[in-house]
Amino acid sequence: MLPTEGDAPVAVARCDGYVPGEVEAAVRRAIDLAGGIGRFVSPGQQVLLKPNLLQGQEPERCVTTHPEVVAAVARLLTEHGCQVVIADSPGGGIVYSEANLRRAYARAGYMVVAEETGAALNYDTGSQIVSFPEGEVMKQFSIITPAVEADAIVVVSKAKTHMWTRMTGATKNLFGLIPGLEKPVFHFRFQDEYAFGRMLVDLNECMKPRLQVVDAVIGMEGDGPQAGTPKKIGAILAGSDYAAVDTVLARLIGMDPLEIGSIRSAADRGLLDPAAVRTVGDDPAGFAVPDFQKPSTYAGGRTGIWRRVMLAVVQRFGRTYAPRPGVIASSCIGCRKCERICPVHAITVREGKATIDLSRCIRCYCCHEMCTEHAIALSRGLTGKLLARLLG
Repeated sequence: MLPTEGDAPVAVARCDGYVPGEVEAAVRRAIDLAGGIGRFVSPGQQVLLKPNLLQGQEPERCVTTHPEVVAAVARLLTEHGCQVVIADSPGGGIVYSEANLRRAYARAGYMVVAEETGAALNYDTGSQIVSFPEGEVMKQFSIITPAVEADAIVVVSKAKTHMWTRMTGATKNLFGLIPGLEKPVFHFRFQDEYAFGRMLVDLNECMKPRLQVVDAVIGMEGDGPQAGTPKKIGAILAGSDYAAVDTVLARLIGMDPLEIGSIRSAADRGLLDPAAVRTVGDDPAGFAVPDFQKPSTYAGGRTGIWRRVMLAVVQRFGRTYAPRPGVIASSCIGCRKCERICPVHAITVREGKATIDLSRCIRCYCCHEMCTEHAIALSRGLTGKLLARLLG
């Protein structure tokens, strides 16, 4: 049954792997269940297709949205008569330049996607200020030019855990519209994951993406969004509501949706009732992964008064509980990505190796997220280990 006007269900379609025909069928089925492509875009529109590019990694690492999923959405949009532009600003430790975009597109497999589907790859590294006076914590954003100029935005995200926001899916993916080296400013300003979530809701409400498609075929568990490990979920999700789509995704990977800052912010604003989120298509229970490994920063698990008391302690003494980043000197290549992205300038590179001033570190884990060499290790002190055990 197709959704009625004003209804925003989340479609769930089985997809067991990245075989092209299987992905194509699952993506089309999910979007049809969500209302059909014509509900979200019109022929002749310029559509920005926003994947999770991060820094550009090989598809098998499950860091980026798989190219088969991006290609399936691009083909559907092109067939509908849209002009498709694939665009993203790689992670905050990366200079937003044409050369870096070319490398990222190539490694993620998107150059092949463009060749096969006729979609264009964005190389315009300009940005524009977009006013958003109704924002709760942000009244304007600096947004990459192709997103400002697009008639519609379609988000094609990747299901992953995240060291800072606990999970990255539909909502968090739009953070890639912020030009690369401007991202650390947001981490400095919003040092609590729930405050960061309020900013993400402002961003999504400002840019209003039309359609969300989530590559949850094989997600990333553990210390995502880059240093985790692949884990099969086996589904494609689709819908118009970023918070509703993320609510379903959180449940698939064993998280309480309201533990995710952006979902909680949307609920607090009356934009979402997690209990009322409706799904169509395949039963989400058939894809739930109860043993999906959470990030090492995750404080989930127990419920009740005791856990609430312990969480209050954690929030009061967050720096004591939170894992501390440290440099693995033998793995560090001195690329300076961590130095560039650190919002409080706690990292310096000397004699080809990074060093971290923990007295300045705010535990945002941007350095860990951006390190392709896995040269940033996380560890807790004795008090932090005790709190983690009590919360486990």
